[in-house]
Amino acid sequence: MTSHVYLKHKNCLLNYCPICDGRLAECTVCGLVEGALTSECPGVQCFMEKSDDVYQGKIDYVNGAWVKGTSPHSPAAYAKPRKPKA
Repeated sequence: MTSHVYLKHKNCLLNYCPICDGRLAECTVCGLVEGALTSECPGVQCFMEKSDDVYQGKIDYVNGAWVKGTSPHSPAAYAKPRKPKA
């Protein structure tokens, strides 16, 4: 399993910084952020190509491969299924 490497600022001069305060997760390796983070880090920049699909719960990166599925970081993992209208 390859873990994400989260961005940390050094000598940040902001009074409030969501990254320094630990409220914003961004991987320095793959570029994915927050709800678009995969279960494991793909090891290459893929933000532009994959982030929307990961965020929507269509794909995840597990055991060294892209798979159909929902990352535990994706909001789709917590969405309640809707009941069809009668």
